[in-house]
Amino acid sequence: MTARSVIRSFLAKNDLSGKPLVPFITHGGYGLGQSLKVLADHAPGARLIEGFSKQRNQERETLEEVTGWLGKIKMPG
Repeated sequence: MTARSVIRSFLAKNDLSGKPLVPFITHGGYGLGQSLKVLADHAPGARLIEGFSKQRNQERETLEEVTGWLGKIKMPG
């Protein structure tokens, strides 16, 4: 229900100010929990873009949904 320590460590050590941060989150059925808050707190200058979330035991649908999500997000050029 939170971002893994390796993610928090990476964000704390790298300045992402002004850069887009697109979360790709898998979870065990509890939803996003505090993940987005943790990302925002650890990368305060980043532009948090709507991400993708998927319950990990739904693999059959994942490829189609990820492909659709990637087609919808608009990354700045």
